[in-house]
Amino acid sequence: MFALPRIFSDNFFRRTGILACSSVFLLFLLGGLVRVTGSGMGCPDWPKCFGLLAPPTCDCQLPPNYKQVFLEKRIQKVNRFATMLEKLGWTEKAAEIRNNKAIFQPEAFNVAKAWIEYVNRLFGVLAGLFALFFWLFSYRFLNTSRKIFVCATLGFITLLLNAWLGSIVVATNLLPGIVSVHFMLSFSSIYFFMFALNNQAGFVFARGETKQRIHWTILLLLSLFIVFLGTQARENVEVLNVSGTLAKDGILNWSAMGTSFAMHRYLPVLFMVYAFWLWKLCKKSTPIQARTFGVAGCLAFCQIALGAININYVLPPITQVLHIVLGASQPILIFYWRIAKPIEVN
Repeated sequence: MFALPRIFSDNFFRRTGILACSSVFLLFLLGGLVRVTGSGMGCPDWPKCFGLLAPPTCDCQLPPNYKQVFLEKRIQKVNRFATMLEKLGWTEKAAEIRNNKAIFQPEAFNVAKAWIEYVNRLFGVLAGLFALFFWLFSYRFLNTSRKIFVCATLGFITLLLNAWLGSIVVATNLLPGIVSVHFMLSFSSIYFFMFALNNQAGFVFARGETKQRIHWTILLLLSLFIVFLGTQARENVEVLNVSGTLAKDGILNWSAMGTSFAMHRYLPVLFMVYAFWLWKLCKKSTPIQARTFGVAGCLAFCQIALGAININYVLPPITQVLHIVLGASQPILIFYWRIAKPIEVN
């Protein structure tokens, strides 16, 4: 049987896994930057940018009919994707995509947006390489701990699936729904990588003695639901922005944002109260555990504060990015605390 060289030690595997998780998390930051600057269509094609390995510095480097050229390529890709959806039985979604007028709008070149999107893609490639190495190195555990290999494999597969979905996001001109799936799927890759690390012999996510895993499960599901509602709210922002009704009297027109935004606005308060109640409950018996609940509550408070700024000052770019990054970090940290193997405290 094929054996990996000794250089690929447990420590090397561990570091590669941490790099894979960190690089995927960094994509939340870069993706947030792409989103708030409107750079999602900075490169109208994928994986290249305007047909080049690196974005041009001016439209003088592009053919005169570049808009039509890339529009036709995008339409062809969209038609292939819609056909695939029809074969899977999702005819309504396929029809929605085919009838979306935004898809048929050509994209003008903007050097700043092109490079922002391009940097996001470069780090996506870097995350893919770390995930590939992590998956290859997990082969050494195939006979001793099959869970490690399976989790690393699933993490790599979901990352590849999300990369493909990213190309569909570009092809469909940031079609609502697909953008949300693209964002939420990123969590699965990190979770599978963390599972693989947590099952590695000699490397566990240490925390204090606890019997509170049910609470962590509730907090995890609640945090993921809040993030999902946030993606729906962000898509509504795009719709209102196009219609010119995003702001009213200098304040975000939150009354027009729908039910998803209302739930996204108030559920973090419930999350915060629940986390601080758990902190108070555990601070005497299990102080280590109490601190983690306290951190979760503080993150929720920061999210609420950033959300208030976004509403009252109509989505400033800096607070938008911070809101996205903190929103992504919360389910990851909670998942980390949830699957951490307890260490008995004598």
